Amino acid sequence: MLILIDPSNYEFHRQDLDDMYRLRHKVFYEKLKWDVTSVNGMEKDEYDEKHAHYIIYKDEQGVVRGCIRLIEMTNPCMFDGPFKFMLPDLKDFKYQGYWETSRVAVDYNFDETYTIKTASHISASIFAAAMHFGLNLEKIELFLGISFPSIAKLYSTYNIIGALITDRNVNGAQLTVVGYTPLHYTYKKLLKRISYDPSKPLLYHKHSFSISAQNILSSINHVSLSSPSHNNYYDNAKNLYNY
Repeated sequence: MLILIDPSNYEFHRQDLDDMYRLRHKVFYEKLKWDVTSVNGMEKDEYDEKHAHYIIYKDEQGVVRGCIRLIEMTNPCMFDGPFKFMLPDLKDFKYQGYWETSRVAVDYNFDETYTIKTASHISASIFAAAMHFGLNLEKIELFLGISFPSIAKLYSTYNIIGALITDRNVNGAQLTVVGYTPLHYTYKKLLKRISYDPSKPLLYHKHSFSISAQNILSSINHVSLSSPSHNNYYDNAKNLYNY
């Protein structure tokens, strides 16, 4: 299950957020040994739970297995702080529709039931949900992410088309800023890769409200299109199958 968490429902998803921070602790603090702050087994920073949106993946047992953090560039984000040096022309990216991606994590504790293949499916699902978020919910023009060259190459395996914006050598390690635009082509390829069933929700949001190809379209006949919010849902529905 893919869940969208945003400032409107942080408290509703308190347990999910805490489980996500524990996953980030395992991945970034324990395994990768990043210089991050972790308290009581939960990795958080100053950009969490302010303007951040999160997409998390929960398995059938309710275990959080993957996550990504999304912050619109008009808000304080990591490019304003620890990675400011990566974008010297930061003002050129401080626009609505430009979003920072960070804290992408997938559980690596494999066993007989949780395999590398499962983890790969989770990664593709998270990227599909991010494309869905960018194309159909927020109309995102550009995602900006900091990564290593090897991770940037990984994007190509998911048909994510990116462009190198800048790179820097930091303590002997090469860091890159990659920009990629949500594309219907990529979105369609990812849906196929994860064998998505359009009769089921792709992304759940808040109190069991779900966002899917089928239920957005069916909801058009049951709402008044006079209010701005309903017009927004109508635009989202029109765009959903335009790939």
